[in-house]
Amino acid sequence: MSNIPVCIDISHRQGFPDFDEVRAAGVLGVIHKATEGSTYVDPNRATNCANAINAGLAVATYFWLKPGDGRAQAEFYLETIDPVDGERVIIDYEEDGCTLTTLRDAVQALLDYGHGLKITVYSGHLLKEQLDDDTDDFLRENTDLWLAQYNDDPDEISWPEETYDSWTLWQYSETGEIPGIDDGYVDLDRFDGNSEEFLNWIMPADQPIPPPPPPPDDNVVRVAITAPEGVTVKVTINGAAPQRRQRPRQPIRRGPDVLR
Repeated sequence: MSNIPVCIDISHRQGFPDFDEVRAAGVLGVIHKATEGSTYVDPNRATNCANAINAGLAVATYFWLKPGDGRAQAEFYLETIDPVDGERVIIDYEEDGCTLTTLRDAVQALLDYGHGLKITVYSGHLLKEQLDDDTDDFLRENTDLWLAQYNDDPDEISWPEETYDSWTLWQYSETGEIPGIDDGYVDLDRFDGNSEEFLNWIMPADQPIPPPPPPPDDNVVRVAITAPEGVTVKVTINGAAPQRRQRPRQPIRRGPDVLR
């Protein structure tokens, strides 16, 4: 698996990335947190999404679903984002106490909004445990699955297969490091398909997909080193140790957000 994923997902906890660097590294799309519950708006979302689009990245957003009124939370997200026709919308469904009724109500609110929104459910063990071996025809017909399960081997992951034939996006790591993002570790995501299919999936319907990133700069030398465990690797550049200014990365804390 490539060290650079096709897609990353971020929130204000990753600060304000350098999206030109992110795209140059090979990332194609960014999914940014937008809202949580029915009162919280991510303060970095508008700036980050604009900068990501300007850098040539495809962008979508998600909202964190909390226990309670799923419709009200979806409507709060819609009022905040005002999505365009055919936009990809993701419901983050992982907080203990959430029920399938809350999730279905949120999905129905997105459907009632119209505009042909493309709806994805993000979840890990919660959705799998609640669905078990049952088939949820409503979710099957109206959503696809973004699976959260941290594993390097796609043959060892599992999901509610009676409802979803396959995952569409798979979050396989929460401790990724991406050039251009120094404020925190990054969630890394793999798409079940090729790059063009991913861009068609994440982009609003009927909008042109971004052009591919430019080829690597010939003046940049990239070196990958694999060393046995326990072996210390020391690198010099033109006889001197490399110097790179980087802030300490913060561990990811997936909501609920307490820093408003």
